[in-house]
Amino acid sequence: MFFENVYIHIPFCSRKCDYCSFFSVPNPNKNLIDAYLNRLEEDLADANLSIPVKTIYLGGGTPSLLSSPQLERFYAMIKKYVPLLPSAEISMECNPETLDPEKGEIILNFVNRLSIGVQSFNHKLRVKLGRHSKDSEIEAALSSLRGRQIKDFNIDLIYGIPGQSLKEWQQDLEIAAAHDISHISCYCLTVEEGTPLAMAFTGEDLVDDEITAEMWNLTGAFLESRKIRRYEISNYAKPGAECIHNMNVWYGQPYLGLGPSSTSFDGKDRWTQPASLEKWLSGQPPEMDIIDPEYRMAEIFIIGLRTVDGWNNKRWQNVFLQKNMYIDWSTMLERAFRVKELHPDLMNVSEDNISLTEKGLLFWNTAAEAWLG
Repeated sequence: MFFENVYIHIPFCSRKCDYCSFFSVPNPNKNLIDAYLNRLEEDLADANLSIPVKTIYLGGGTPSLLSSPQLERFYAMIKKYVPLLPSAEISMECNPETLDPEKGEIILNFVNRLSIGVQSFNHKLRVKLGRHSKDSEIEAALSSLRGRQIKDFNIDLIYGIPGQSLKEWQQDLEIAAAHDISHISCYCLTVEEGTPLAMAFTGEDLVDDEITAEMWNLTGAFLESRKIRRYEISNYAKPGAECIHNMNVWYGQPYLGLGPSSTSFDGKDRWTQPASLEKWLSGQPPEMDIIDPEYRMAEIFIIGLRTVDGWNNKRWQNVFLQKNMYIDWSTMLERAFRVKELHPDLMNVSEDNISLTEKGLLFWNTAAEAWLG
């Protein structure tokens, strides 16, 4: 099967953060991780990847929770079964409290893009999120990356935390910029049903939409002044430091997902592995998401509108599904002009480009509903 992008889900963490709804197993023992690696190796072999891969994204969970020997085995498996382009982007998520010098050396010998889960530099706010890293651990992790031979690194930050002020959010952005970081992902807190955070806070405790919109606007203006440009609704980067893996996914390129709860996309259909380590280890088949190709093309287009640049004719022609179901650029322009009539302040439309305005990015859901309407 043809895949140039690979995602591997490492479903382990020291303990679940209070806001997290991603699948993970807290505090796993060595035998459980080894069982995961055994099954993952089978899946890597069965994938029979023969085309050189452009991107690998190692997410979680907390991939850096693996011990040094487990990380070495994990990377050896990837090298054995995944042919890589010399320029391949290899991203990995890490939490500061799980890193030490030995692990750092192993990771940096294989990975060329790190994503550090900071969430906030404010200890009080991290406690509200159920985060476990200390200030000293965050500083040590970021300091250790300075001057290292690594292509890029990202930090994740969250805004809209209960009790968080606009000033506190700006302080987080100022500290991030002071670390000379090439990529920052800034996510508005979503309180997912069933999480400890949802049980701890009522709707009255949450930051209201007007303030989170101010935080979003502040983020774009502040980071732009530091030459860190918004290139997707929640992602900001210095020129050339954009996450290639995510860009490929947003623009409808195929990707292979490995590990429990991971999703794959072959350019037409999606399938998702069971969000249960036990079921995944036992070989339970994935859940298929098979929809009409025309609807899938609309879905791909809408996801691409999350980017600041949006779509042009060349980018649209390169969508993988166009090989099986061709939709001309003129058809997309006609629909875009109709949506612009409904929401003139949300859409930018010209013969060469379809994108959302800054307000349109903030109200992407509204634009998406109008596009499908």
